Amino acid sequence: MKPHRILAEALAELDEAASWYEEQREGLGEDLVAEYRQRLASALDVPGAGALAGKTRLGTEVRRYRLKRFERFAILIAEINGVATVVAFEHSRRRPGYWRARVR
Repeated sequence: MKPHRILAEALAELDEAASWYEEQREGLGEDLVAEYRQRLASALDVPGAGALAGKTRLGTEVRRYRLKRFERFAILIAEINGVATVVAFEHSRRRPGYWRARVR
């Protein structure tokens, strides 16, 4: 996987979602994390492929990469200080745009 970083808030969102799914059915949380890793790897290989989700104040693009099986979730990535950075692991039905404060 290419060099990247993950904001602590985004990692917490992934952990929370995986824990919830694991409570629903054993192994489902692990499936979510596995799909997250696969999608992240492909997003890092083709950085411009995600849908434009917004821009930082400095004009840096924030791209959204949706998961397939867990279709309500997406990884949001922006290049910050020259490093691809996961700024959020968002659920499409909760708090739209909450992550914008993370990329100012």
